[in-house]
Amino acid sequence: MILDTLDHAAALACLSPAFADAAAFLAGGGLADLAPGRFDVGTNGVSVIVACGGARRADEGRLEAHRRFADIQLLLAGRESIGWRPLADCRQPDAAYDPATDLQFFADPPQAWLPLEPGQFAVFWPADAHLPQVGEGDMKKLVVKVPLAEG
Repeated sequence: MILDTLDHAAALACLSPAFADAAAFLAGGGLADLAPGRFDVGTNGVSVIVACGGARRADEGRLEAHRRFADIQLLLAGRESIGWRPLADCRQPDAAYDPATDLQFFADPPQAWLPLEPGQFAVFWPADAHLPQVGEGDMKKLVVKVPLAEG
């Protein structure tokens, strides 16, 4: 997991061509003006989800994990805490991994909580189970889905 501020997002570009596309998008400005929805960025399979709405309580969500994508979760407005647990420590899968959605849920509780302020982002790798959108009130955030090289 990586925690940083939007001012340092350019450092992600060195990780892969897909992360370079994500970093260029994040550096482009105008993020707060994006309408809710999903769209593609660059030429390396990166997509962005713009989400607006109310936060949830910790007991309303489940840890999630991905295998083929890293998540860059950027908070634009509001307050958010994201639960985290190493995937290797997850013992209670709610369902089998779904390759169509690159998603698996777990009933295990988070081991730690990561509070985000507007302008901060966290990168979650396939080894990081995470529980996003926990907080109070409304929030606006981006989830940048970055494909990882298979290997």
